[in-house]
Amino acid sequence: MCDNRKLLVVDDEPVICQACHRIFSRQGFDVEESTDAREGLNRATEGDYSAVLLDIKMPEMDGMQFLAELREEKPDVPVMIMTGYPSIPNAASAVRLGASDYITKPFTPEGITQAVRRILIDHRTSSESPVAAESAPAEAAVPQTGDRLFLNESWLQLEADGSARVGAVLPHSREASVQAVRLPPGGEVVYQGLPLAGLTMADGSSLVVPSPVSGVVVSVNESLKGAPSVLLSDPCGEGWIACICTTRLEEDVENCEPRRVILFNADESTARSQRKQLESLGCEVHVVEDPEEMAPMARRAEHSVLIFDAASFGDIGPGLLQQVNPEAHPLKAVVIGSPGCQWETVYREQRIFYYAVDPFADNEIVDILHAAFRSQPQPRPRKAHRRAPSESVGGIRITNRNGRKVQLLGSMGLLWQNDGLGGRILEKLRDRVFPIAITVGHEDISPADVLKAAGSYDHVMVLLAKDIGRLPGSLVRDTKAEYVSESRENAGKVATLVVQADSDDGRFVGSDDRTTEALAEHIVEEMASY
Repeated sequence: MCDNRKLLVVDDEPVICQACHRIFSRQGFDVEESTDAREGLNRATEGDYSAVLLDIKMPEMDGMQFLAELREEKPDVPVMIMTGYPSIPNAASAVRLGASDYITKPFTPEGITQAVRRILIDHRTSSESPVAAESAPAEAAVPQTGDRLFLNESWLQLEADGSARVGAVLPHSREASVQAVRLPPGGEVVYQGLPLAGLTMADGSSLVVPSPVSGVVVSVNESLKGAPSVLLSDPCGEGWIACICTTRLEEDVENCEPRRVILFNADESTARSQRKQLESLGCEVHVVEDPEEMAPMARRAEHSVLIFDAASFGDIGPGLLQQVNPEAHPLKAVVIGSPGCQWETVYREQRIFYYAVDPFADNEIVDILHAAFRSQPQPRPRKAHRRAPSESVGGIRITNRNGRKVQLLGSMGLLWQNDGLGGRILEKLRDRVFPIAITVGHEDISPADVLKAAGSYDHVMVLLAKDIGRLPGSLVRDTKAEYVSESRENAGKVATLVVQADSDDGRFVGSDDRTTEALAEHIVEEMASY
């Protein structure tokens, strides 16, 4: 983004300084902190920083005075105002003094990352000539280093600076080819498990690719618009989708795993070809040709899938597989057979995951890998209360583990007690053993409702569903919505979350179970951890 990746955070609250340091140091920034406004001003005027993150209310010197004095010495350095109450007079004064933007506290990692990236890009663009700005190469267009991790079909490849290249290895079970792809715009926030990209297939059907990681989109693979078929033909190479500045890397990677495969093949030539194809699909492949090495390798816990080339072992193949694939072992064994193999029935009688005939020739191997590595959700028990007719839920209240009182307010018709998004939120809260209070009703949310809740609760989440021009189920955090601004001195307690509708009438009905599950998880996590 810029040659100088150095930030200064000036806030009298150490917890804010520490949070900014944690978020941006993971992204490759050198972050300096100051809890003293005077000391911070000296650093800002004497040092060379990409941007200054500045609290508006501090003892001895407030943010307005700090900004005015800084502008006398450094008229161009980008400044992000951090405030718990974004009053119009203060915001107007900050803009007149040259503040680049402001963000309301408490902020999320995605919110502060998006805001800082935006002011740095604006500053870079304004300081360059039009020709230079237009000809600047796309940042991190084709990063290549790091291990590849998967969240179901979606993959991420980590970079040294904390960013990630992301894409997907899509199942080939559909006969239709990819007709068009919808990519996220640069600067957009994406969340793990929620929509990243949308595909339109040649048969008219659509497919949503979930993001494997949360963060801010840095760049996208524009070449996919002209050649969308490369998403299937080269999913881990030229078919990458986007580069994301990660914001919750440690948490997100816990939900991901590498695709580690043991390939048992005694024929060097076909083993080389199969390995190359598996690696092109994002797998880490360990090839074993010697039968003596097979059993010890199969017992190594880091592998999940065993691919056994039956043709290369001939008559001794069934016996070898029986030795390396005991009943107690969690390995999923895939046997690669040839047409007319006389041992097919014997192989199928063993504890194998799948028997396939020449799956590398017709790309069936893609679907086999997808099934073998797919996360299997735990079945949800059908409780007696779930059989009752579902009622509309206007509010959900909990006291979380931190002793904070949190209220979720849902727009009319969005949350239902036993179904859809509301049902999943309530189930997840019950699973965490939170005491829950529910307000049943069909009334829509008013600013007065939010203002009243903000006076009684530590955190108020306003959840809306409407058309915001995103892929269905996408989540947007609106820090400057009317519910926030009208909450006056309690503005810092209010967060407005907007879900992209998935129906023609502007509602979110949760037509995609996987997206609904991920949405519920993100909402419950914020309620529980605030």
